[in-house]
Order: sequence, then structure tokens, then C-alpha cells
Amino acid sequence: MSVLEKVDSVQKRIKPTSIGVATFKKFSEDQTTSLAAMIAFWAFFSIFPLFLVLVTVLGWVLSPSDKLTVLKHVADMFPLLDPTTIKGLTGSLWALLVGGLTALWSGLGVVKTTQKAFNSVWELPYHKRPGMFEQIKRSVLVLATIGVGLVVTTLISGFVTGSSTGVNLGVAGRIAGYVIAIALDVGLFVAAFRMLTDRDISTRDVLPGAVFSGLIFFILQELSAFIISRHLKGAQPTYGHFATVITILWWFYLQAVVTLLGAQLNVVLKYRLHPRSLVNAPQTDADHRVLQAYAEERTYQPEEEVRTHVKTEERQSAA
Repeated sequence: MSVLEKVDSVQKRIKPTSIGVATFKKFSEDQTTSLAAMIAFWAFFSIFPLFLVLVTVLGWVLSPSDKLTVLKHVADMFPLLDPTTIKGLTGSLWALLVGGLTALWSGLGVVKTTQKAFNSVWELPYHKRPGMFEQIKRSVLVLATIGVGLVVTTLISGFVTGSSTGVNLGVAGRIAGYVIAIALDVGLFVAAFRMLTDRDISTRDVLPGAVFSGLIFFILQELSAFIISRHLKGAQPTYGHFATVITILWWFYLQAVVTLLGAQLNVVLKYRLHPRSLVNAPQTDADHRVLQAYAEERTYQPEEEVRTHVKTEERQSAA
């Protein structure tokens, strides 16, 4: 027996290990990194129109000095703009219109791509997936709820960890802020996993993945805030905005990967798709059920019936 076969035998016997292996294996088989890249693209695309809307609205409702103060606070938490470069900006209807429409379009792209990714993770057959009108309607609902909640959690995280507010929360206040931020993050993932998945699932079904993704999301928020405040600002004179763009792109991509890992974990736990084989697959019942689910996903009509059969003996003799 080879070393890899021994490792495979051990991971199958230990439940937490077998769940982790099954989750990462399904993540790889679904080519989930490509789906994460699509989500990251649309998320990055939507940020700049949102800031265009923000600075336009500030030009209407605030005085120049107050506007600069607000922009400095925003830049501390979202380092996508340099407040000193925004001079003489007043509220413009055309800027608000173009920024709002572009932000809405790209925001809908984020939600629709995430919905497609979740349905792919759950191996939902093509003929059961929602049509264009249903996708748009659900995307608008998600933007109005989860989108706003995401902004709130980010602001809370920035308020708790940042020093630009001038408010000393103390140790107890910061701990309470962390707990609230994590709880809100987990709640947002519960809502996202349920609202953007067309499988019949309950809150209990998506809670493990929501806890996992929510905790990692909070860690990424704090890590990005540390990098931005300690290193990125110092790199601006040398690298300009390239450092900012690269950091934000990586942040969106990593968060998309973490989100889809949480969704994969929910699928593995709900359908007990573990243990999986690392070598000479398929060997376990979970291996065969996953292959059946992959085949059923590619059905385009309700009348289609798909069955999978693996010629194990012939495959092993050929090996």
C-alpha cells in the first residue's frame, strides 16, 4: 500500500477530515475557482460606480469641508479613492444617473453570477434553474437586503477597528463590536445561501457553511484593514493606485472562494457526500452519488432520466 493510499484510508475513518476532503474535492470537481473569478469581476466592477454615486450625493447635501471629512472616513475603510484629488465636485444629475445605472447593472451581475454559482454547487439540473425574469427579480431583492446589510457590517467593522472615528470604545466595546459584526456576517450568509439557491433547503441546512464563511469573511475584513492602514498607504507614493487595485481584486476573489467553499460544505453535509476517495476513485457510496448528481445536472428537460455506471473491475485491471 502506497503512502497516498494509507492517507486516504485514514481520512475516510475520521469524520471531520473526510468532510474537509470531500468539500475541497467537490470544490475542485465543480471548477469553483472559475465561478469565484466571475463573482470577483462583477464585484470589482460595481465598486467604482457606487463611489461615483457617493461623491455626487455628497456634493449635493454637504458643504465642501464636511464632504472632505466624510470622504476621509470612507477612504479609511474603503481605500479606493484619494479624497485630496476630489476638488470642486458638486452634485451632478448626469453623474448620479450614470453611476446609479452602472452600479445597478453591475450589482445585478454580481447577484446573478452568485446565484448561478450556488445552483451549480448544488448540482441543480438546468431545467429547474430560474429564467431571466425570475433572476432579475430575485437579484433586485437581494441587492435591497443583503447588499445593504453587507455595507452595514463593513461599516461596523471599520468603526470598531479603525482609529479615524476618534471614539475610544475600550476593550469591552471592541469585543462586543467584533461579536456583533461576526453575527451579522453569519446572518448575511444564511440569507444569501437560502435566497440564491433554488434547492428546497432550510436554515439548518446552510448554517454550517454560513458560520464558516462568516468567520473567514470577518478575518478577511480585519486583515484587509490591517494591510490598508499599515502597508498600502505607504506604498501609494511608489506604486500609485496599482497596489489598491491588486489588493481589492484579491480581496473580492478570496471572499468569493470562501463563500463558495461554505456553499460546498453545506452540500456535502446535507447529502452526506463523504467520505470521498483520494485514489482509485470511485470507491465509496458518496463517490457514486456525486457522479450521479453531476450527470443529472446536465439535464435540460424534465423528461430526461440519467443513470451512471462505473465499470470498476475493468478500470482496475487496466490500471
